[in-house]
Amino acid sequence: MFISCKNDLDRVAAVEVAGTSPERITYEAEYLYTDSGVVRNRLRAGRISEWADPKRTEMTEGVELVFYGDEPGKESVLTARRGLILPKEKRMEVFEQVVFVNAKGERLETEQLTWHEDSARVTTDKAVRIQRGPDVIHGMGLDAAEDFSQYVIHRITGQLYMQDDTLATDAQGE
Repeated sequence: MFISCKNDLDRVAAVEVAGTSPERITYEAEYLYTDSGVVRNRLRAGRISEWADPKRTEMTEGVELVFYGDEPGKESVLTARRGLILPKEKRMEVFEQVVFVNAKGERLETEQLTWHEDSARVTTDKAVRIQRGPDVIHGMGLDAAEDFSQYVIHRITGQLYMQDDTLATDAQGE
């Protein structure tokens, strides 16, 4: 009786994982970031893929990043369709349908936003739209605090609504 073993190299190659594949994939993930034992941020994503070389994390299927304030209930929420974390650069970028709502209810909409962790700033050079109550402000580019509590809009245009009683009258009282 003769027995032999044979490896079909084409079938073996089909099973091997490509070098460009992530090291770990997590679905419906939630991460909490703390500073001195206090939760400062909560990150949620539908899918998180992590690579070791170069070290990066890709988030898809929806991203939500919550910035917690010092007071309970004071928080800002950033959402996007996808994102990228680059830990060496201490930077996170989010893309597609980016919406950032601050604790005051002001709403930023753009297509790309970068959070610079080391400077606690968020920036973009893309078109932005900010809704503040009835006011809508448009611009090209933005620099803001990481929780969107303070911001500067570049190349600004917009519509601001004023109350009738705030309009000045001329010198003749008309």
